[in-house]
Amino acid sequence: MHSKLPFAQPLPINLTPSGQKTLLDWIHTVGQIETESEFKLYLDHLQSQLPTKHMVVTLGRVNQHQQLQRVEKVVNVSFPQEWVEHYMSHNYISCDPVLRSVMGQGPIHWADKFSRAKGQQEKQFIQELSSIGMGNGISFSALSERQNLVCVMSVSGTEIGKDSQLTDMLSSLLLHLRQAAGRVANLPPAAPSTMPLSQREFDIFHWMSHGKTNWEIATILGISERTVKFHVANIIRKLNANNRTHAIVIGLQLGLTTVAGTM
Repeated sequence: MHSKLPFAQPLPINLTPSGQKTLLDWIHTVGQIETESEFKLYLDHLQSQLPTKHMVVTLGRVNQHQQLQRVEKVVNVSFPQEWVEHYMSHNYISCDPVLRSVMGQGPIHWADKFSRAKGQQEKQFIQELSSIGMGNGISFSALSERQNLVCVMSVSGTEIGKDSQLTDMLSSLLLHLRQAAGRVANLPPAAPSTMPLSQREFDIFHWMSHGKTNWEIATILGISERTVKFHVANIIRKLNANNRTHAIVIGLQLGLTTVAGTM
């Protein structure tokens, strides 16, 4: 069946208000993914927008230390299929320094992990990966503690890691891709949670979404910059976001600026 996922806009190059709107369109499209073929199509299109030749997405369960314990689903976008099969048949998940990392704490640069490898099996894994031209890269993870579920997107090369706005966008997308991967793998969804913002937080979020700095927001609202910083931290926490940019994307998706404008 031919997929009708909308791909009208290229991935934005920055997170200006127009860039945020485009990113929301990408997130909206993730919400329409129901099948593995649609998931793969979305990832193919995403990779075409990125400076990388190889991408693979892994969905799995984590242990109490937030380390990957069991793989639920692997969607290979463009890694050599022979390598993926070799990886799985040799149970390299048990010694992969990247996938053995603590998840949900920002991008994982392979070089940082590989340089600390000590065991013989780890070193063999790294050597084999390097022999096929993929000795460096970066992985992004999105963790759902309520489900002990993590989605990891791994891409080869280092160019992506040099662009902080691009890494923020990918981190934002990955939270939604985790949910889509769960649907594709027929995993039960997490129970919904509500995290309402206070009126002051709505006001601050409104100006955050318009690209204002903490100092500018403080000046506009007539409060201290320290107070703004405190509320921004609360907004990030309540929206279960990784950072300020991610909170803006989630809030825009939830229509918080519309709510703020009517109160």
